[in-house]
Amino acid sequence: MPMGIKGGSTMNGELIALVDGEMGEGKKGGMMMGTGITDIYAVDKMLAMVETLQTHPVLSKHITKVTFVTKLNKKPSEPYVHQHIGAREDGSMQMGTSKVWFELILSVDISRDVVIDVDEEE
Repeated sequence: MPMGIKGGSTMNGELIALVDGEMGEGKKGGMMMGTGITDIYAVDKMLAMVETLQTHPVLSKHITKVTFVTKLNKKPSEPYVHQHIGAREDGSMQMGTSKVWFELILSVDISRDVVIDVDEEE
C-alpha cells in the first residue's frame, strides 16, 4: 500500500523514469517510462533499469540522464520540476484529468564516459 512521502501522498506506488536524450544536431528530447518499481529505497532496481537502458541497441546511443520520481496528488514541500517538462507555477503538471507533482528520488547522469578500473592479471 503506497505511503505518503514528505507530506505528499502518492497517486500510485510505481516510480516514473524521466529519460533525457540527445537526438543529434543538438536536439534534446525525452520520455516518461513506467518502472515497475514501487520501493523508493530500491536503488539497486533503479540502477539495474539504467544499466538496461544503457545496453539497449537504439536508446543507448541517445540517453544522457535517467531521473526517478514519485507522482503525488498533493503538493510536497519541494516539488521536483524536470528541466525538459513544462510545469505550472506551483510545480504541478496536468496528466490526463489529474493534477500531479513529482518528487525526486534519484537522478543518474550517464552523459559522461564511465571509466571502470579493472585489475588486470599479468
